[in-house]
Formats: sequence, structure tokens, C-alpha cells
Amino acid sequence: MNANHKFIFLVACLMGLFPFLSFGQKETINLASSIGAAMQNNLGLKSAQKSVEAARALIPMGWNLEKTQVFYRHDQNDIAENGFSNTVFGISQSMQFPTVYGSQKRVFETLGMVEQQQFLLTQNQLVKEVSQTYYTLVYLQKLEANYRFLDSLYQQFSIAASRRYELGETNYLEKLTARSKMRELAVKLAQTSESKSQAYVRLEQLIQVEREFDIQDQDLLPLPIEEWNMDTHPGVQFYTQSIHLKQDYLTLEKQRLWPDLHGEYFRGSNTGFNAGIYPGVQVGVSIPLWFGAQKAKINSSRYELSKTNFAAENYSFQLQNKRSQLKIELQKFQEAISFYTEEGRQLSKQLIEQGNKAYKEGEIDFLQYVLLIENSRNIEMDYLINLQGYNMTVLEINYLINP
Repeated sequence: MNANHKFIFLVACLMGLFPFLSFGQKETINLASSIGAAMQNNLGLKSAQKSVEAARALIPMGWNLEKTQVFYRHDQNDIAENGFSNTVFGISQSMQFPTVYGSQKRVFETLGMVEQQQFLLTQNQLVKEVSQTYYTLVYLQKLEANYRFLDSLYQQFSIAASRRYELGETNYLEKLTARSKMRELAVKLAQTSESKSQAYVRLEQLIQVEREFDIQDQDLLPLPIEEWNMDTHPGVQFYTQSIHLKQDYLTLEKQRLWPDLHGEYFRGSNTGFNAGIYPGVQVGVSIPLWFGAQKAKINSSRYELSKTNFAAENYSFQLQNKRSQLKIELQKFQEAISFYTEEGRQLSKQLIEQGNKAYKEGEIDFLQYVLLIENSRNIEMDYLINLQGYNMTVLEINYLINP
């Protein structure tokens, strides 16, 4: 995660939640507060965090000595000098070769790092989805405003056309055209409003705040592509740590070939006359006579390591390739955006200005005037549609995880 993302998370966590602290009315939220709320409340992210904590809680298991055995023994063959058999109490402990415990601890530590990278991947995906949903809402608000304007315009046109038809000033075709355009715009406006409602539900699903809210009113602008470092990408780091984990497993399985150690201390005595105390110590090793099963585990660990290496290389290759594809796709939207900034914006204004002037001077009728205004708005909406595609692609690039 780069510095810009970390800054957004810090601002979101420290400041972004404030809009949600009041009650009653709908609160206005911005992108930072949306991300901050998701970081604090999203249950999927909390679940991923618990996986990290669970993995870290296993680290002390690296030093898992077997249970200590306390024993009592009475053997009639164990005769002391006074002619009585001894009763023996003792304690024994078995353990694997000492280096095994260090290797086990490293395995659990690396497992925690793998889970941490998985958490960062989940977090990265969540931020991407929140950002995409938020900017989709901004886009739909702008699109809805344009459709509402056109809907109102064609309602007026339909009323005027019906009146002119009743007065015999126009034909039936103009009346039908006006009504069909009015119905077309009404449907598009309703569909856009429904899409906006769905986007709000999606944002609620991501940030999981039990309050109603509206997004901050703002201009929709092209988003920047953030700097990208392959080595620090959370997906690449996930595979790097996974390789380390497989290496640690392989080292551990090799060390299990070493003998186990065993130690025992005991004291014997009896209740006879002049009975003494007879301490004793026993140490030994457990040497495996059959290595087949452990060698199979070692070979399997080697294959797992090789498999993870290939998967890591494939992920890095696919990641770079997907990023290149997205940048090519970005050019498609960039061309439309460039047309609007260089020509389209001015053309849209000219259509409105010239249309207003021509209509006032009687050079065009109301139908022609409405069509000019619609063409102007269509230029604006085409720009919005391409800008939305551009921004969604930029967010895919900035938060690319699954190639």
C-alpha cells in the first residue's frame, strides 16, 4: 500500500467518522468518511483481522514440549541391601531435538505474516469497492440531474405540442414525437434513480453504518493513477510470505529426522530396617528406524514450495499484464474526455446559446429548439459516461488485486 493510501486511511480513521456521530437527519459523507466507516465497521474486514490475531496466537505453540510424566514404580526384582524391594517415584520428560522448536516457531510466525498480507488484500479490495461505489453515486447524481432537466423540458414540449395540435397549428406527428420523447426520458430518469438507490444500498452494505446518509455534492473529475511498486503490492507480498512459509515447513520436516531426546529422574526406597534412598537418572534418544514416512513429507513439502514459486511468478506476470490491459482500456475513455475538454464543452455551450437566440428570434420552432438543447445535454452525458468508465478503470488500476 502506497503513502497516499495510508494517508487516506489515517484521515478516514481520525476524522472521517465524525459525520456519523450525530442523529436524526441524513448525514452528508465524503470518500474519506466512507472509507473510515468501512474500516471500522465492515464485518468481513473484522473477520480477516481475527484471522491474523488467531495466527499470531499460535506462535507460542512453537515451543510445545510433550507432557511431563510423573510415575510410580514397584518392582519385586529391585531389591535393596536390607532385603526389601524398593518403591520408586520419578519424573520423565521427552522432547524433540531442540532445533525443531525454533523451526516450529518460525513456521507460526510466517503463518501470521501470510494472514497479515491476506488481511491487507481484503482491506485493499474493500477500499476499492467503497471508492467505486462512492464515485458511481456521484456519477449517477450528475446523470440524474441531466435526465431530470430533459424530462422537464420534454414535458413542457409535450404539453405545448398537444395544445398546438388542438389549435390546429401543428400535425399529429409532432404531438406523437413529443409524447414519445417525454416517455423515453421519464423511463431513463426512473432507471437512473433506481440505479442510484441500488448504489446507496451497496455503499451501506460496505460501510455498515446504521444511519441514513447522503454523499457530498461535488464535481466529477478524472481520478489520478497512483504510483505503483510491484515489490510492495499486497498480493506480491502475500506470495512472498507464502514462499517463506513453505520453506520453513520444508526446513521443519527435515529437522524432524533428528532423534528425539528423553530424560528421567527417579528415587527409590523401601520401609525396611536401614533403608536408604537410591536416586537414579536415565537419558536416551529415540532414533527412527524407518524414514519412509518422513521422507515422503519432505518430498511433499518440496513440491508445495515449487508449486508456490510457480504461483507467485504467475501472479506477478498476470498482475503486470492486467495493469497494461487496463491502461490500454483507459485510453479509450481518455479520447472521449479529451474531445469534451478540447471541443465538446464549448460546442455544448454554443448549441444552447445559439438555440436560445434562434428560438427567441423565431428562426426555429419549439421542436427544433428542444432537439438542440437535447443534443447539448447528450454531449454532457456522453462525457459523464466516459468519465465514469475512466474513473472505474483508474480505481481498478490503483487497487488491482485479482489479475
